[in-house]
Amino acid sequence: MRLLKTRMAAACLTVTMTAGLSACAGSGTTATTGTAEVTPPGNLVASGTLTYGTAATFPPFESKSSGGDLEGFDIDMIDSLASSMGLRTKALDTDFDGLIPALAGRRTDIVNSAMYITDKRAAQVDFVPYLVIGETLLTPRGNPKKISRVPEDLAGRTVAVTRGAIGETYMEDYNKELKRKGLASMKIMSLPSNQDAMLAVRSGRADAFDTSTPGAATTLAQSDDYTVAATFKNDTKIGIAVRKGDTAMAKALREALDLFVRSGEYAKLLKKYRLPAETDYFGAASTASPSAAGAASASAAGSASASAAGSASASAGS
Repeated sequence: MRLLKTRMAAACLTVTMTAGLSACAGSGTTATTGTAEVTPPGNLVASGTLTYGTAATFPPFESKSSGGDLEGFDIDMIDSLASSMGLRTKALDTDFDGLIPALAGRRTDIVNSAMYITDKRAAQVDFVPYLVIGETLLTPRGNPKKISRVPEDLAGRTVAVTRGAIGETYMEDYNKELKRKGLASMKIMSLPSNQDAMLAVRSGRADAFDTSTPGAATTLAQSDDYTVAATFKNDTKIGIAVRKGDTAMAKALREALDLFVRSGEYAKLLKKYRLPAETDYFGAASTASPSAAGAASASAAGSASASAAGSASASAGS
C-alpha cells in the first residue's frame, strides 16, 4: 500500500511539473518536447533553455499575433531546432539595434531574427545561415513619385528604413553613389521597426520604405496601400547569430538544421509562410548538407571578420 501511494505521489508530481512548464510556455517560452537528438551546448544562459533575441516586427519571419504571441518562420524554426536538442525556448523581444549587444552581454544564447549576414556583423558574431533573400522598396499605392531605378530615382526622396537593419546600410551606400553621380542625396529616415517605416509611407512622411522581399510579399497580401517600386540585392544570406568563437553553439545549430532540412520540415515551413523557392538556402547549395554549408559559411564569416576587424560600433537587425 505504501509503495502504491509513493507511485501515485510521483505521478502527481510529474503532472504538476508538466503543467508548470506548459504555463511557462506563454510569453515567448515553449516547453521541451522529448529526448535530445542533438547534443545541446553546455554554455547556455539558462540551463535547459535556448534563450534567443528577436525583434518581432518583421513578418513573415517574426511578429506578434493579435493575442500577443510570437509567430513566424523564425519562431517555428527555432522551436523545432531547440526541441531536437531537448531544450525549451525563451525569447527576448527587443529593438533590432539591441540584438547583438544582448548577445554579447550574455542575455541571450543566439540572435534569431532574420539577420542579414554582412562583413561588419561577421566581425562581431558568427553565423549559421539558413535563407537567401533580397530587398524591396515599397511606395504608396500607384508609386506617385515614379521610383524604379535604384539609386537614381531615390535622389531627393525620403526613404524609411529600420534602424540598425541592412536597409539602412544599403541606403547610406546608395547616397555615396548618388554623390559620385552628382545627384542629390536621399533623406534616410531611420525608425525603430519595420512597422514604423511602413507607417511613415502610409502617413506621407516618407516616399518609400525598405523591407525584405518576403516581408514585402506579406505586406502586399495584407494591404493594398502599397506598390512594389523596385527590388535589389537579391542574393543576401540571413542566419542565426552566435557569440564570436562559440563553436559549440554553432555546431549544435548546424546539426539541428541538418535534421530539420532532411526531415522535410524546412520545406514545409517555406510553404507555410509562402516564401519563394529562391529563398531556400540549402536548395541553392544542393550538393552540400546543411552542416557542410553552415561550416563553409562560418569559415567565410571568419575571413570577413578578419577584413572587417576595424569596424566600429555594433549593429543588428535584418
